[in-house]
Amino acid sequence: MTDRTFSRSTTARNTLLQYGALLLLAAGLAACGGSSSSHRGGNNDGPPTDDTAFTDTASWTFQLPGNGGQLCFDFDTNTQVDDCTGTGWDVRVRSGGRSATFWTNSGTTHAAGQGGAFAGPFDYSWSALQDWQSGLTDGDGTTIPANLYVADGTSGVFVGDNGIQAAAFEYGIGGGHQLFPNYRVFLITTDSTDASNESNESNGSTRVFAVQITGYYGGPSGTASGYPSLRWIERTDGASVQQETINASGGEWIHYDLVNQTVVDAPNASNWQIAFNRYNIKLNGGESGDGTVAGYLGKTPAGFYDSEGQPIASAFLNSSPAATLADLTAADMATPANAHAWVSDGTQSRLNAAYRGSHPAPLDFGWYTYYSQAADAQAVLGPDAAGHMLAANPENGGMIRSGTGDSYARLHVTNIQYADISDNSSAQTWTIEFDVQPAH
Repeated sequence: MTDRTFSRSTTARNTLLQYGALLLLAAGLAACGGSSSSHRGGNNDGPPTDDTAFTDTASWTFQLPGNGGQLCFDFDTNTQVDDCTGTGWDVRVRSGGRSATFWTNSGTTHAAGQGGAFAGPFDYSWSALQDWQSGLTDGDGTTIPANLYVADGTSGVFVGDNGIQAAAFEYGIGGGHQLFPNYRVFLITTDSTDASNESNESNGSTRVFAVQITGYYGGPSGTASGYPSLRWIERTDGASVQQETINASGGEWIHYDLVNQTVVDAPNASNWQIAFNRYNIKLNGGESGDGTVAGYLGKTPAGFYDSEGQPIASAFLNSSPAATLADLTAADMATPANAHAWVSDGTQSRLNAAYRGSHPAPLDFGWYTYYSQAADAQAVLGPDAAGHMLAANPENGGMIRSGTGDSYARLHVTNIQYADISDNSSAQTWTIEFDVQPAH
């Protein structure tokens, strides 16, 4: 458990408004020829019918598997599923050995379903979710479009926290429906086990590129969306600036080899570094590829964002690739201090919120609280409890869509039981309860 501090989330109502804004954004992207992104769900739009409601329940009690293990559950049939492929499961638990993360059957390398999450454990209390009429109607009777059930997606250096979850683009600058590059410089290494920067280059075979995304429009008309442009240098040998525009408009991933400056038709562990799917970008490592490629944010050009991290419209509207070329080779480029600073692609789910609190005090992970100190654990779990233990937070809830895309459930973790309360490494038995809106 690392030492971080986070503030409490905003109110549930603000969460709904935030996601409503994302829906408008997605509609705008579609109108301008863009994509609603692989990071979001988009099935079964529209309000529920009169006979849809939370009429069923399900309960999943399981022993947490060893580190790296996983289990899946189908809340429609109230059964644990041995095969976590296809659409026949709705929630996946991945074990970290002594803790767990939750995932929906949606949109990642490991899930082919139509699921998604509208709310994670910090967005709504379980009692508030009891007032919801259905998975598509909240406690105030407001219709929730199914687009707002967010598919699990990729995390990485090119994934941002703006509305389109892009670190290299901003959307809607000046009130329009266009994407604008922010000309950030991303360092990309071919070997994420090696720090390999100018002050600490330990492996001469490691290649490190500085890459800028410089545009999004092209094609025969020059204005079609889905044509990201990039330029790069190889920092480890001082090569000249290279440039390319990729046709990533077809909705498939286009893999690119920065070394040989070519599109790769049969990607493997070593023949590509970066790939594009419209404005989405991934690297050949971690969850996204079999290689050891990873990234690092080296530089954000001055003047594009204010002190609160909000985009400054005039900078985006008035800048150009030529005006930001010097940033590609800037002397003040940030570089990773060690190999651990490289960011490999992973996966993320709305069900896995960043924890709140500061070590060594208890850390709130939403579904459960982690107690590093024995005294804190004993106050909750009993006088024999050891340190480094978990306790369920049944007052927090979430809302998800099934892998088949036609049913919904609200869920909460109601119990985490240790086989031996004095041994934090003893077997854990978890219970998750569901209220289910079946398919109609």
